[in-house]
Amino acid sequence: MQIRRFSRFCSFPLSTMQVLHVVCLLVALGLSAAILPKSVDYSGHKVVSVLPKSEKGLRTLENFERQGTIKYWIHPAGLNRPASFQISASDFELVSNVLADQALSPIVLIDNIQELIEKQNKEILERQLENANSKAFDFENFHTYSELLAFMQETAANNPLVSYSVIGQSYEGRDIGQATVRTGSAGVKQIIFLECGIHAREWITESTCIWIFDQLANGYGVDAEITALVDKFDWIIVPTSNPDGYEYSWASDRLWRKNRALTDNALCPGVDLNRNYDANFGGDGSSPLPCSETYHGVSAFSESEAAAIRDSLAANRGFVKAFVSVHSYGGIWMSPYGYIRELPLEYDEMYRVMAIGAEAITATYGTPFEYANEAAILYLTSGTTRDYAYVGGDNIIYAYTIETRGKAYGFVPPPSEILETAIETWNGIKAMANNLL
Repeated sequence: MQIRRFSRFCSFPLSTMQVLHVVCLLVALGLSAAILPKSVDYSGHKVVSVLPKSEKGLRTLENFERQGTIKYWIHPAGLNRPASFQISASDFELVSNVLADQALSPIVLIDNIQELIEKQNKEILERQLENANSKAFDFENFHTYSELLAFMQETAANNPLVSYSVIGQSYEGRDIGQATVRTGSAGVKQIIFLECGIHAREWITESTCIWIFDQLANGYGVDAEITALVDKFDWIIVPTSNPDGYEYSWASDRLWRKNRALTDNALCPGVDLNRNYDANFGGDGSSPLPCSETYHGVSAFSESEAAAIRDSLAANRGFVKAFVSVHSYGGIWMSPYGYIRELPLEYDEMYRVMAIGAEAITATYGTPFEYANEAAILYLTSGTTRDYAYVGGDNIIYAYTIETRGKAYGFVPPPSEILETAIETWNGIKAMANNLL
């Protein structure tokens, strides 16, 4: 009867956006739809891969990026290293012709980003509908920031191993929540610190880290390996270090990357938080231009979100054994440095452990995983969380970035990808933790 009563709101014709039909079902059942159609429409936008074979080809791509014609999803790491970028339908032919003249053959990886977004939205809402009568947290679905915080707070209230704290506020005033899993008192054991969700569009990282948090919190005393790891280490998890950007990616622009701070350019808000740390701040791989997706901000730690992670590390100074920044996508495990090609003094030890972690990921489902220092395997970056963890005072040798699987879907994986991504990533982190010296 309720559905008939609300049917007048759902009488519009359905197009490819079948997600609206699911929204209507949720409304009819008295449920709140977590997401609505986005104000930014990516219909016809493609994701294209190329393999630059000359310096001229690299410069051409960089020029297109500076002009705003393309947006990198994976930056070119050098010659004969694949790069992928987003491009509108209207620019695709022009760019393809220019690249073809330079013997570059673009390969379309995703033909229509909007269709992928709509598919993801539809599956999210369908899972919400399926689990409407369940009080259990659905680890195989994506969740808003408020839902993530509520789960951490509820777990802390009911699990003596877990504590919840607010380590700072975002630019727009949202709490930056942190969960700690420990036995015994603070300041006794070494810590493994997981920082996730620094780039707003990388939803799979929040889902992965909240699942890992649950494994630690509820696997103690049940799973022998987890019990041993919690007995040996304290675990700190920040599932979203960019809450404003994350919420904006749900509400307005699914592919938003930065935070939401105002900049000197009113048309281009947002700072790339993973360029805002005091680790060669302002150097290669970051931009002084507010409209750039890698805009570093006016100074190191100008952004409250970056300052919150800095302060949490400082509060645990001398105890953080390993720091892992979880990103998507690419299937890569990376160590310092990102900003120079020189290797750290402790690189052999960094390499030994990340090799073990990456190989544990591959052993889970066969997902290919590369590993090396970032400057060698990906591209130059400055001002990152990982490099700051290493050079920012504590010399955390086991400071890593993990780019999770996901080349088929890029930044817009369906909920069905969550569990396998979380499981294999956790297997890699466990292997790392079990092999720290």
